[in-house]
Amino acid sequence: MFIDEIWDFKSINMAHELGIAGEFIYDSARKAMALRNLYNDYELNSILYNGAVGIERLQKIYLCLSIPNPMDKSTVPECLKKHNHNELEKHVKEYSGKCISANGRRLLGLFSEYYNHYRYANYVPGYNSKKLKSLFIGFLKKQNGKFDFEEPCAAVQFEPFKRYYINELGKTANYYYSLIDEKAREIGTYTYELDSYSNASRVFWSTQRRSLYKQLILEQEAVKELLIHLYKDHGDSGVLKLFNEMHSLEFDDALINDYLADLCGGNVNDSLIDWIDDLHEEIEDNDKRKERHELLSLIGNVSVLFDDWDDADF
Repeated sequence: MFIDEIWDFKSINMAHELGIAGEFIYDSARKAMALRNLYNDYELNSILYNGAVGIERLQKIYLCLSIPNPMDKSTVPECLKKHNHNELEKHVKEYSGKCISANGRRLLGLFSEYYNHYRYANYVPGYNSKKLKSLFIGFLKKQNGKFDFEEPCAAVQFEPFKRYYINELGKTANYYYSLIDEKAREIGTYTYELDSYSNASRVFWSTQRRSLYKQLILEQEAVKELLIHLYKDHGDSGVLKLFNEMHSLEFDDALINDYLADLCGGNVNDSLIDWIDDLHEEIEDNDKRKERHELLSLIGNVSVLFDDWDDADF
């Protein structure tokens, strides 16, 4: 491999990998943010899988930057071909001379255990999904061992444990990003660069000013402030005029906060989807149903310039 090919690999390929790693980590944090309990095996798998893959990619990016020639098999550590976070960390430490925090090591242990023993555990006859729950609880109990995870708990009680996982994930991600940034500048590559509008930038850049948990809280607050503005403002902008002119469907007011909770968490409530689907079907006039779908398609469509429609008659 020529020198310029090595530079391209370390600068361009690894920068792409950095963006991918950040997306996995962000998805893990968002999934954890939406947790209301630990009962669903599919939710825990999504959280741990995305977190494990994202952190592993960061470890491997750093090692690829540190190895003089990644194509020379004699210099490539065996751990690059496997999935062992603890083993990868040993080599990262050898090259960087730095140590990850104690909580970071515990998180690596959680991810390594999950990835190698639980990722495909459902394909093993006799597997009990409660083992995965116990694995995750074992990590969370480091924050407060007195909490009884078997008892039903209110969302407000569960919040400290979500915050703990998300923040440790963010700290670990930023630890490896700082190593990548330092090594990239040392060898003259642009591996540290990110799309400023990507989720990866929220993981690696925004969290230099605030924790990953606070970043997600800020995103929820942004959604809430927008909803408040839409509810309170009766201005003449095109999109608000469209809102005011369209008739509202009937909702169960007692469920509104449940719908908003999911919306702020990046999800759409299942019962809300079913309810809206039924209400749309109840519109007997096909032309009116089609018109409503067309008007709804305008909302959130960035190619529509509502300001040009201020005087439009909807």
